[in-house]
Amino acid sequence: MDARFRSAALWLMGMPLLMLLVGCGNYKITFEVADIINAWGDDVTREMLDVDILCLSKDDAENHPAIVQGTMRADEWFKARDEDDPKIGDIDRKRIYALRRGAVDDKRDTLVGEPLLSARDREDGQRTTTVRVSHPQFLNGKSAIVIYGRFSSREGIASTPPEVIQPPPAWRTDLHIKVGKANLNLAGQQ
Repeated sequence: MDARFRSAALWLMGMPLLMLLVGCGNYKITFEVADIINAWGDDVTREMLDVDILCLSKDDAENHPAIVQGTMRADEWFKARDEDDPKIGDIDRKRIYALRRGAVDDKRDTLVGEPLLSARDREDGQRTTTVRVSHPQFLNGKSAIVIYGRFSSREGIASTPPEVIQPPPAWRTDLHIKVGKANLNLAGQQ
């Protein structure tokens, strides 16, 4: 075997291990909460906010264009999640990261934390909550990260759009999401 070919083959075989070691596909997502979150209209009551972070592979994104295009709104997503609807049943639970109430096995997801609280309600006085997620195909331009918030409305869950990040940013990128009274906004990447 030619020495150059052998070197190239060893390098290619070592890339997945190197990528794991440096944290490729791993993201830190920081949610910065306002004084009041999850309140509709002039309402100043404060509720906890459940959040779902979907790390969708290329196939997931192709199979669920409504999620990636943002036309599946939060009320539809959470209804499908709560009812364990088969139309989203093919999304691997390991790629649905949740900040919610309940035990680890209560839902088909990966629990990464408690629901978000408004800044006024946090005992520690902090405005941020940080979670870590891992994306299976962060290098694929057709894969995506989609973030849903379970905001309240007069009729139940608000019909808010998700925050869609497609393609996922470079590896080890920190995502910063601002959480307001009725929405999530990508504040930038660091």
